[in-house]
Amino acid sequence: MNTRVESIQPVTTQDSGVFRVTIYAVQFFFGGWFLYNGLNFFITFFPQPSGSSGLSHELIKALIDTKLFAVVKGLEMATGLAFLANRFVPLAVVAAFPISFSIAHLNLIANNDTFSHVISFIVIGLNAVIALGYLDRFIPMLAYCTGDPSLSRIRGALRSGNSPTC
Repeated sequence: MNTRVESIQPVTTQDSGVFRVTIYAVQFFFGGWFLYNGLNFFITFFPQPSGSSGLSHELIKALIDTKLFAVVKGLEMATGLAFLANRFVPLAVVAAFPISFSIAHLNLIANNDTFSHVISFIVIGLNAVIALGYLDRFIPMLAYCTGDPSLSRIRGALRSGNSPTC
């Protein structure tokens, strides 16, 4: 059996720098967008959009009446702050995805205008680009066979400090 091993080319500093700057630009834009829209619910900068259809009006009203919208907006602010402060970013990416999917779902299903559909793809795309930038943090979660839960592995991970430095 003839196996050919491809050599892995090192990433150049220029490629790495462009990638890093792109991810940071998206991260800070997305963080600002989330923070601004989350704050807007509590401190009105502009009227809260109620959607462009009867269904979206009903859904948003129900979310507001049940106080779930306040929880979502609080999470939007927390993830926005994490993105802007560049702290807990992988956690913020994971927390932002359900919000992003909810925004996309509302805009794709309930609203029938082009602007809403474009916003759907933008919000998912921005969240996905940030996730791509931190993919190395998510790879261990994708393991098929993870073994049994282990308190000693948790202690070892906490002691070794396997987190990147700030």
